[in-house]
Amino acid sequence: MSVLEQVLCKTQEARIPFWMHLDLTYRCHQRCLHCYIPEAWRQGEGPEPELTTDQVKGILDQLAAAGTFFLALSGGEVFLRPDLTAILEHARKQNFAISLMTSGTLGVSRDILRFLAELGLNGLLMTMFSVDPTVHDHLSGTPGSWARLRATIREAKAAGVPVVLNCIAMRPNAGQVKALRDFAGGEGIPLRLDANLTPRWDGAPHTPGLALVPEEQKSLYQEVGLGQDPVHSRERATTAWDLGPRGCGAGENMGYFTPSGQLWPCIEIPWSCGPINGEGGFTFLWENAAALRKAREIQEKEDLMDNRLCDIIRGVEN
Repeated sequence: MSVLEQVLCKTQEARIPFWMHLDLTYRCHQRCLHCYIPEAWRQGEGPEPELTTDQVKGILDQLAAAGTFFLALSGGEVFLRPDLTAILEHARKQNFAISLMTSGTLGVSRDILRFLAELGLNGLLMTMFSVDPTVHDHLSGTPGSWARLRATIREAKAAGVPVVLNCIAMRPNAGQVKALRDFAGGEGIPLRLDANLTPRWDGAPHTPGLALVPEEQKSLYQEVGLGQDPVHSRERATTAWDLGPRGCGAGENMGYFTPSGQLWPCIEIPWSCGPINGEGGFTFLWENAAALRKAREIQEKEDLMDNRLCDIIRGVEN
């Protein structure tokens, strides 16, 4: 067992929030077919106001005090936050290992990339569905998105920013994942593969025929030889997968914050634990929230080494 794996085991056993994911906005300029965020939210009509800059910084301070090390900032499109650089600078002062998740098609200027390189970003994660621009643009719902993403990848590498590609596998692009794997390998870029589609938060089904069934997912993982962890060891554990001895650390050593500051066990498990700005702040929620207790009880009872907590929960709820 590696040193990192030992740390992950200890943080899960001690329920230290070692890895936290914070969405800074649900607003997005793309219209990806698989997106779980309701359309109105992506257009800026979210259920609650987004956290202010100072409120985000306050959350980061509380997470640092609670023992968080890996920090993922995302959206929506994270670059739609005009205060992103200020938030990143504050996160760096707290010595987080920072991953930034983006479409790579908006706001990633050369000046920003130089800033990210100087910041010491742990990884700039960008989603590429296919090496075929037509397929990628179809799935992103945004004409020209592949060309803009490809340019960002090239410029980020030139600036010295560590790039990680993320591929969401669906029926339209599953047959092209091998080619994408080879592209990433040729570029010297780690690639994450995720064949699970997060259920839409408005309860509506995904487009019929879009999602791979479990048998197809398993076959694809075996065929391509990739999983949700990046192949590059330095990027391991920057995702919410395999974070502890029971396989899934949702609510134990990882958690998720909505753009309004609501804590959930995981982005895949929309059980509100309450707002962080309530009495007692983050530590009180982490130790006492009923939703987290429920998630932990399930983790203790179930064997999650080959399953995610969200899949177990959906099986229970269904």
